[in-house]
This record gives sequence, structure tokens and C-alpha cells, in this order.
Amino acid sequence: MTFDTRVFISSCLSTAKVILITVIPYFLLAELLVYFELMPLIAQFFTPFTTLLNLPPEAALALASGVFLNLYAAIAFAAPLGLSVYDWTVLGLFLGVLHSIPVESAIMKKLGIDWIKSITFRLVMAFIVLIPLLIIPAEILFDNPNKVANALYQISATTPTNFIDFLVLKIYESILLSIEIILLVSLVILVVTLIKGLQILQKFDHHLGTIMALITGVLIGITYGAGVLLKEAKYMTKQQIASVCYFLMVAHAIIEDTLLFVFFGADIVLLISIRLFFATLVFFTLTLYYKTQST
Repeated sequence: MTFDTRVFISSCLSTAKVILITVIPYFLLAELLVYFELMPLIAQFFTPFTTLLNLPPEAALALASGVFLNLYAAIAFAAPLGLSVYDWTVLGLFLGVLHSIPVESAIMKKLGIDWIKSITFRLVMAFIVLIPLLIIPAEILFDNPNKVANALYQISATTPTNFIDFLVLKIYESILLSIEIILLVSLVILVVTLIKGLQILQKFDHHLGTIMALITGVLIGITYGAGVLLKEAKYMTKQQIASVCYFLMVAHAIIEDTLLFVFFGADIVLLISIRLFFATLVFFTLTLYYKTQST
């Protein structure tokens, strides 16, 4: 195993920068919308969509920012809302499949999956992975689904007497939340760096290309998984590449994406098992389809 300290530190610093410039302003924006009682006005336009997901209308901005920006922006909008364990799990499942669409769709394009196909597939699968949560009574899946879950950062129980006090308090909370997310993600980066340093990932038989692309994509994410795919594509058929891509669009970065939502109270078992189940179902369905087409 090799461990590149410089790569680890560089990754931590660049990620910390992204978290700070994303979480703090969006967290403050969400709090300001609540403070000036604008959140309900905005939320009412998204009620039909959030109703489909069985989420409160106020979660609409978290959904939109997660889909088009990244998960840090989604969490920044969702953190002040007082969402329940059930809400965080639904949000984690939906955005686990459908997030960072502009960036990750561009990666899929490089691998031969055009924008329309990748976006449509991920949108459909984002709703499909929620089926267990929508049809099975929450009391069966959760010990206490309505429990309000917060991160480790402390929300003040006192009510600020003026706007300046409110702003100072929320800036403090946003910085505290950012630091805790940075620590969490840095731990994930450490694990990812260790995984990348494994010799089996650096030197493996090309016959294992499909398997290694799946493993790295699931553990680390679409970007690195795609890197393995691009490297090994000449040893794989187009059908194998497509099968792996569609699998990863449902279940990727299972460490970081999952822990970000578990940090706020989402159920880790449901987040991992449901995504992996449907991703595996997609993979074997496509594999079977391609076999029948070739006979």
C-alpha cells in the first residue's frame, strides 16, 4: 500500500474550500428566508414536487440545490429546517442518486452515455429507490421516524432580540457546521486515499476491469470510477461499460454521500442497502438484456 500525503492534504484543503464557500452562504440564505418568513412563500410553488417525495415543502430548495449544485449546498439549505430522521433518509436516497447533474452527466457523456439518457435515467431511479420508504409504513422501518435530527453543532435555544444578534449567531452556527462537515469529509478522504493506495487498484488484471470499476465507483464516486473505466475501456465491451455506468448512476460514493446524511440522522442501513439493491438489479437486468441481444 502506498499513501500519498501531499495528495491527501491537497484533497482535504480543496474540499474544505468548497464546503466553506458552499455551506456558509447557503445556510445563511436559508436562515434569512426563515427569519423574514419568505420560506413558506417560496415553498408553496414546489409543494406538488415535495408532496411526491413525502417531504415538507420547505425542503424544495435543498432538493434543487442538491440536484443542480452539490450535496453540500443541499445540506446547507436543509440543516436549519428541523427535518426528521425519515425526512433526512428520503432526502439522502433521492439526492444520493440525483445530484451534481451538470458535472456528473458530463462524465457520463465521456463514457458514451449522452446527457438525455443519463439525466432521465437518474431522475427515474431517484423516485424508484424511494418506493420502499413510500409504501412501507415508516414505523416498520424506523424506531422513531418523526424524531427531529440535528447535526452535532448546537442550535441556540435562545431567540435573538434583533437582526444583528441573529446574523452573528447564524454565522457562528454556519461556521461550526462547516467545520464539522470538513472533519467528516476529511476522514472520508483519508479512507479513500488509503483505498486508492492499494496495489490491487493500481495493478490488476484487465479481465477484472469491470469489477474494479464497480468497486472503486461504489466506494469512491463516479469521477474516480469513471477514471478506472476510461483507463480500462479498451479491454471492455460497450455493453460492459454501459452496465457499469448505469450501476454507478444509482450507487456511487457510498461512503461520503451516505455519511453526510447519516451525520444528520438518516438511517445508514436503508441508505446503503436500498441503493445497492436497485443498482445491482439494474446491472444484472442490463447484462441479461445484452446477452439476449447477442444470441
